[in-house]
Amino acid sequence: MNDDAQNMLSAFLNINLKSISNNYQKISGMVMPAICAATVKADAYGLGLEQVALTLQKSGCKYFFVSDLSEGVRLRNIFGSNDNIIYALNGLKPSMTEEYIAFKITPVIGSPAELEEYYANTEENMENPIALHFDTGFSRLGFDGVEIDKLLIDRLNIDLIVSHLSTAEDIESNISENQLKQLLKYSDRFVGVKKTIANSAAIFRDKSFLLDMVRPGISLYCGYNGIESSNRLEPAIELYAPIIQVKDLKAGSTIGYGASYVAKKNTRIALVEFGYADGLPWSLKSTNQETGGQFYINDHAAPILGRVSMDIVAIDITKIKSDIKRGDFVEIIGSNQNIDTLAKNAGTISYEILTRLNSRVKKFYKYV
Repeated sequence: MNDDAQNMLSAFLNINLKSISNNYQKISGMVMPAICAATVKADAYGLGLEQVALTLQKSGCKYFFVSDLSEGVRLRNIFGSNDNIIYALNGLKPSMTEEYIAFKITPVIGSPAELEEYYANTEENMENPIALHFDTGFSRLGFDGVEIDKLLIDRLNIDLIVSHLSTAEDIESNISENQLKQLLKYSDRFVGVKKTIANSAAIFRDKSFLLDMVRPGISLYCGYNGIESSNRLEPAIELYAPIIQVKDLKAGSTIGYGASYVAKKNTRIALVEFGYADGLPWSLKSTNQETGGQFYINDHAAPILGRVSMDIVAIDITKIKSDIKRGDFVEIIGSNQNIDTLAKNAGTISYEILTRLNSRVKKFYKYV
């Protein structure tokens, strides 16, 4: 719990920077001699770019991946120096080559048009490195095989070759192995250039995916609940929200918008000040026919009843014997329910849960 948040009686997120540091160091040790970079796009997955990036820098991280130029400039300003390498995964923004060079942001170029524009604006300044994105079957960003064969290597100052896996979490599928083979084939003539394809899931999938660099993201912040690893990672977040009212309902009472839940018996509910405006998925709703999500009070599960609204959700506390009152806090993510479990109940992924938590959720950082 957090005393400051309790005094304000608002939803809050505890972020343990020590756990993030420990996770980075565990992964770094696991993947050696490969480089362990860090993916900090989308405001470090919503946890706060400045706090997280500086923690990772102090933990020994030198290489960082962001989404685009604006995120890269913000990160460069946070670091205040050029000691760290920053890659912009979404490539080269039109007419912005000079900005990449000025802030020492390495664009991950993935199309002939981007590369042509970069050449046109750097003819006298080719010492600035670029990264190349190779599409190995994801069919999103990246050069395809035909385009790769046409690349003129002697004109390129390539720092890194990047590819991205589509099904790294699915151990039953061999798509990832096929993508790895494609990357090795495409990059065969790029002698001496570093290669990276491993996200969090691929790091734990097989050592063959490690190559020269890995770029974990979600595993740094939430641990990793997918493929088992002998090096267990630490969840770095806890999410709590306050109860604003406790009330007793008679059998037959409907709960929430759409009257989608009807109390079959006398029921005690708590109204929690947290809803889809804060980032809680609407899909965690329940009906009499379908269960939804649940929160926890004093280690006891309290199922969601009815729809998730913009600011409030009702939970069932009928079976919880302890005294529950207005101002108490419920656990949404914590020791009883990690982010993967919450995401599974919502029919989504942990990435979406984490990045959609908005500014109404107070953030508190600790290093313990």
